[in-house]
Amino acid sequence: MAVLAGESLKNKDVINVCFSSDNNYARYLALSLATILDSKEDDDNLHFYILDGGISDVAKRKLLNLKKIADFDIDFISVDEEIFKDCPLEQGARLTRAAYYRLLIADFIPDVDKILYMDCDIQVKSSLKELFSSDIKDYYLAAVEDIDEVKNSNRLNLKKYFNSGVLLLNLAKFRENKFTSKVFDWIAVHKDQIVFHDQDVLNLYFTDKVKFLDKKWNLQGILKSVKFRKEYKEGNLIHFIAIGKRDFVFMAFPIAMKTDYKIEFLRLFLSSLSSIIGRNIFNVRNEDDYNKVITILGFNIIIPRKKK
Repeated sequence: MAVLAGESLKNKDVINVCFSSDNNYARYLALSLATILDSKEDDDNLHFYILDGGISDVAKRKLLNLKKIADFDIDFISVDEEIFKDCPLEQGARLTRAAYYRLLIADFIPDVDKILYMDCDIQVKSSLKELFSSDIKDYYLAAVEDIDEVKNSNRLNLKKYFNSGVLLLNLAKFRENKFTSKVFDWIAVHKDQIVFHDQDVLNLYFTDKVKFLDKKWNLQGILKSVKFRKEYKEGNLIHFIAIGKRDFVFMAFPIAMKTDYKIEFLRLFLSSLSSIIGRNIFNVRNEDDYNKVITILGFNIIIPRKKK
């Protein structure tokens, strides 16, 4: 099931990073990898593991061509989606069952005890060394609070709720707990509680066993948000949570031009630029539950919607 890692695994300083992608998301995977490579320190030793939900040979060659930015090791791990056939999906959800792949990383990558998992819509703006070196020996994983933490923790009756787009995983502890042999039976029992797929599963299963990280390691938002734009410069890992990924391409455009998807990214960039220009001429939107923002010729006027 897994492709065994190469010689670099013998190096204790290797930074292991895992992604999950199908062929449709391969372009964004390429962009996220490119931002890692563009931001790495010279001595960062990167090993990428890709949970492969049907990435074409052409796309794999484009990913390998990222070595022109910086060197890295990479393994593509073929995943049989049939394993996840009983995992619930919200009706009309934009995600596929590939969202559940990360639950079995401890099995898919048996020779690694610690790994950083990231979604394909993450822009990396710093070396991953500081994050990867975080001490999680007493935890199953480390993560950042979800942007809708209050709503989701209340929904599931949890003290805190994290976002699963960036996860530092203690795979040794996963195996010690025999998580992968228990999780599907657990999902069957708790199916009615699961709305946000693997994210709900991990939050419910590992409640009180998670180390919470500074939000700079998973700054979530959309470019239309004034708050998000202000916080953007302080984030190390930027998580573009809008359904379309034009925001991601727009903000990482210079790096996007270093990939083999530059023509597709140029189209998305121009589309995003047109939209941004339109929004800044005149636009009215709800910034959050409490404020409305009116934009006129690039100037923002914030009007309270209701009392806090």
